[in-house]
Amino acid sequence: MSLYDFRKHMSEMLSLSEHDVARLIVRAPYAYKRYFIPKKSGGMRPIAQPAKETKVIQNLLVNSWFSQLPVHECAAAYRQGSSIKANAERHKQNSYIAKFDFSNFFGSITESDLVNHLSYVLCGKLSVQSIKDIARVSCIRDRATARLALSIGAPSSPILSNSIMYYFDLAVESWSLERNIVYSRYADDLTFSTNDKGATSEIEKFILETLESIPYPRLHINSEKTVYASKKKQRRITGLIISNDNEVSLGRDRKRLISAMIHRYAHHELDEKSILHLQGLMGFAQDIEPLFVAKMRGKYTGRLISDLLRQRGKK
Repeated sequence: MSLYDFRKHMSEMLSLSEHDVARLIVRAPYAYKRYFIPKKSGGMRPIAQPAKETKVIQNLLVNSWFSQLPVHECAAAYRQGSSIKANAERHKQNSYIAKFDFSNFFGSITESDLVNHLSYVLCGKLSVQSIKDIARVSCIRDRATARLALSIGAPSSPILSNSIMYYFDLAVESWSLERNIVYSRYADDLTFSTNDKGATSEIEKFILETLESIPYPRLHINSEKTVYASKKKQRRITGLIISNDNEVSLGRDRKRLISAMIHRYAHHELDEKSILHLQGLMGFAQDIEPLFVAKMRGKYTGRLISDLLRQRGKK
């Protein structure tokens, strides 16, 4: 059985000569549109979107080879049916929570990590050159370090990051299950929960040992974002609140904001941008806590809320 030839396949798919495909692969890490968006926590988040041709290739890979890559069930982001609510619900029955965050998650997953991972999990299916080409076309060149790595904004980065964490997730879940700890990973956010108060003290040490022992990728914990919480202290997971009766909630502050904005909307005090923001919040609230939206219908009348949501549907 012959091995998959990436350049030949792309030549046929894109109606380009193999020489032109080779040139596209070489320049792919340089052909990105870069910009920044504000972070909720402050500062700016770099976004980099690949050039049109590179994006086409990445999407083809996502729908073919990358869809065959292993992803652990503890990976709670970038999968069909996944959501921040589903991630929070995994932990809602547990009283004690520990949260950890990786520094520069996508940017720490390098071209060589991808080559190693694809070589291992797709062994005997792709030629060596094809693996190198696929890894390169999936990466951006970091201007600061000159290395090639995944970027936030590329269509292939989410599935590749999930798969490359498979063996880390496997090790962490196995360790957690032995200690009655629930583990999930939402991109670079790690959440552990348990009803054993003392169990959370061992987690960080194990994470660090696991990061040292796995061959790839080389990741580091952002200690500034490490959080330990319990019912005595607000339990927040991927932006949602676990109430003291163990339900996933929008949280008091977000509910107050939405209610205040609806009041202003009813009195024609919101500009168009604020109305769009409120419509987005209402859609989010309907997904997370539909009972709250029902309460808003009772407070401000169903007609007003329906009018607001109807406008959202027309946008």
